[in-house]
Amino acid sequence: SSSAPTGEQSAPADGTGQVKPLPFNASGLLGGNAKPTFSDGEPGKVSVVQIGPLEKNSGTLLFAFRNNTSEGISHVDWTGTATSGGKIVGTGSSQGGIPAQVLPGEVGLAYIYFDNAESIPKNAKYEFTVETTAVNTDSFNTAPIKVTQANLAGESIVGGATNATDAEAQGPYSVQVYCFKGDKIQAQHQTFAEQDGNVAPGGKVTFSLDLFGDKCPTFTVGVGGYFS
Repeated sequence: SSSAPTGEQSAPADGTGQVKPLPFNASGLLGGNAKPTFSDGEPGKVSVVQIGPLEKNSGTLLFAFRNNTSEGISHVDWTGTATSGGKIVGTGSSQGGIPAQVLPGEVGLAYIYFDNAESIPKNAKYEFTVETTAVNTDSFNTAPIKVTQANLAGESIVGGATNATDAEAQGPYSVQVYCFKGDKIQAQHQTFAEQDGNVAPGGKVTFSLDLFGDKCPTFTVGVGGYFS
């Protein structure tokens, strides 16, 4: 059975039949106060619309993408190649993203992990490929848990999320925070929700994530589990 976050799997198209770009967090699954804008992306494709910093300490390259296909997508798996001077200097794959389901026209956030990030030069160029699964509630497909509160308390972001789908979800429930300065991705932090058992439709999870003093001018939070 198919189940998109808003109850609709397809987005309205413009006069050319292309999917219309949606504003950030159009599905309402994410929490926080960031309201970045992004370019429209490639028509008919899932394409990268912003490349953020390569965090050398964690080995992660942050980026944003837009789903310009006619279907909602989940299990969005990226691979990335870094090149410098015409030579491949790094390869990696994605480690999850938010939201857990991305509507047609909507922007998602993700990161690719590079084993050798410390040796990738600043002038490296990146190429991306992606594989996706159509939104559905089959077992082990990614389940969006709608963030209902996300508050900065001291140096932590704390809040809660609700299973707003019509199917039972199971943990672990990943919590990802992306920090922005204006429209630009600045940093990413992650943890897991306190709960890790099954959560029925309407059930809730809570989370607390320590920023460890990192500056986070504006932020967005996504929570995801799996359908059981």
